[in-house]
Amino acid sequence: MIKKIRDKLFGINKLGYLIAAEGKRNRELSSYNMRELKAIELLKSYFPEGFLFETGFSISFQTIQHIINDLIIYKPKVILEFGSGLSTQILSNYINKHQLDIKIISIDDNQEWQNALMQVCKGVDFHTFPLKDEHPYSYGGKGKWFDIPVNHPINSLEFDLVIVDAPKGGLGKQSRVGFVPFVKDKLSNAPIIYLDDTHRQDEKEIGQFLMKTIPAFVGKTIGFNYTRYSFVDKLHTSPS
Repeated sequence: MIKKIRDKLFGINKLGYLIAAEGKRNRELSSYNMRELKAIELLKSYFPEGFLFETGFSISFQTIQHIINDLIIYKPKVILEFGSGLSTQILSNYINKHQLDIKIISIDDNQEWQNALMQVCKGVDFHTFPLKDEHPYSYGGKGKWFDIPVNHPINSLEFDLVIVDAPKGGLGKQSRVGFVPFVKDKLSNAPIIYLDDTHRQDEKEIGQFLMKTIPAFVGKTIGFNYTRYSFVDKLHTSPS
């Protein structure tokens, strides 16, 4: 008898929890969609002519809106991007339209994809690097990461803003963690880093590793599926 009462009570509680959790997810999704529509409206004049190539793997429009807010306020000179795509197209168009003195360096492991983007992204330095097995910058030195030669000119640059949306998350444990040791000694005095997909556990752990490795990253703004890290912020740039 006691067991039946217990099961009945726990069942009701569990059902209530599931209903509440589903309601929370629906509210979050509704908020996300509204923010995306607002960002699309603000960014549409910077879309490439013809067709905007956007997929489920693309960085969100609201993330790009946040990045452009930072371009306006903090005026970075050099942007490093891991993962060429939607952000490359929109950011390059914004920079060119307003004749800003900003250089975008975009890294990817797919040469064919970058060749296509070159046709619609003016002034972007595209670099294709294969993913190397057991790369020392990968998680535990046992995963894949970009095989960037030590003597490559990119190693001599200083980056003001870094966008991390590659390699693909499915390649292995913390597949994007390699960016941390790569940029560690290549950052300006007040850098900003955008790490995409931080709703996933691996990316959350990468963010923690970033802040542990470079303690000056005390600023942390959590957006919808991305996180922005900074040293010191003069102004708040997160979209409403």
